Amino acid sequence: MWIDKSTGIAIGWNFWYSMAITMPTEISAATALVNFWTPSLNHAVPISCLWLLIAIINFSPVRVYGEFEFYFAFCKVSAHLHLLRSSEARPVKIALIITFIIAGIVLDAGGLPGQERIGFRYWQDPYPLFREYIKTGPCGRFLGFWSTMISATFAYGNVQVVAIAGAETRNPRRSIPSALKKTFTRVILFYVVSVFVISLTVPANDERLNAPGDISRSPFVIAFTGVGIKTLPSIINAIVFTSAFSSGNACTFLASRTLHGLALDGHAPSVFLKLNRYQVPYMAVAASVVWGGIAYASLNRSAYQAFSWLVSLVTTSGIISWVIIGITYIRFFRALKVQGIQREFLPYKSPFQPYITMFKYYGLVMNLLVLIFSGWNAFSPRFDASLFASNYLNCFIYPVLYLALKMWLKDGIIPLDDIDFESEFATIKAEEERDDYSHDDFRGTYYDRILNALF
Repeated sequence: MWIDKSTGIAIGWNFWYSMAITMPTEISAATALVNFWTPSLNHAVPISCLWLLIAIINFSPVRVYGEFEFYFAFCKVSAHLHLLRSSEARPVKIALIITFIIAGIVLDAGGLPGQERIGFRYWQDPYPLFREYIKTGPCGRFLGFWSTMISATFAYGNVQVVAIAGAETRNPRRSIPSALKKTFTRVILFYVVSVFVISLTVPANDERLNAPGDISRSPFVIAFTGVGIKTLPSIINAIVFTSAFSSGNACTFLASRTLHGLALDGHAPSVFLKLNRYQVPYMAVAASVVWGGIAYASLNRSAYQAFSWLVSLVTTSGIISWVIIGITYIRFFRALKVQGIQREFLPYKSPFQPYITMFKYYGLVMNLLVLIFSGWNAFSPRFDASLFASNYLNCFIYPVLYLALKMWLKDGIIPLDDIDFESEFATIKAEEERDDYSHDDFRGTYYDRILNALF
């Protein structure tokens, strides 16, 4: 609506691909976590079991999926947390993170028996803020910074998927904005604060952070290794395993609904419109579930290597989505100005606007920089074709798809004066008036109200 039709179709398919490829990424990571307990187990066994279970859940009525995810959400953060150098990026349990933050601060202050005060020692020793990587000096610190960005972006990616739940959410005009507001609080608390505590308690030169064959090595475990809690690694491993599986399951659900939505708009084959008697788009689910077979790539390579490649594919696809989101928002903002529409007429107004509009350009530029530098290590110390493909393949696929659609549809960029806001506002108002009940009208059972109040 705000750029052109070709962009809408291309980014829709890009997002479906991003969600579909995330599922084998999570299965690959979960398989490596199983290896923590059973090193001799053939990786094909957990891959097959996890893939089959995800397929069963997603082919079942949506209530089965919802109940399954609800109980996983008892303690789960709704976004992805990056467990730093171990590259474990998944939704980690709230209870674990809160416990770690409190215990980490106590550990740093020397409050645990037999532990001296650490303070900010690791911010200067062994490295002052930025660790050098491959090279020394400013160049090494520059490369060290960008070497972390793909993993960090994978962790932060897809917070926008909250909006996809709108189609199957009670009164989404209230519930979705409420959920999005909570997302920012959770990012600060569960991402930034936990990473800050890790920076205080784990030195950057700890060799255990660089164990490529052991993805289950987590800074959460390393920080408390000397405390004497022998069961802690298994506890954390079990929590992260369940979260990895839950994330893969959720991304399959999102992929299938995205593909079904594309078909509803006429941008995907009509076969994906088919529903079974439970109203599940089973053909869209099948097309999304089949990607799980990519997880078997870890049978020929180490699970860590396969996971790293898949992370790069998922992340670059997600960055492309965010680049388009940035461009879309800039055009939306400029169209409002060109047409003289005041923000008071918008259904939702974000805080501090229009005074922080500079950040829309900052976000766009930073995403482009991360995309450009995502695969620099494919050229050093020598060219690695597999790394280059995993980091830059999507950078070629999306432009080719977009140009092909432009040639097929022959559509132009929509002028800012022609963007139709009035009909959109009218549609929104009509939909609001058709709401039969508000969020407050739904109270549920006594059991539901207790769980919703707690979680």
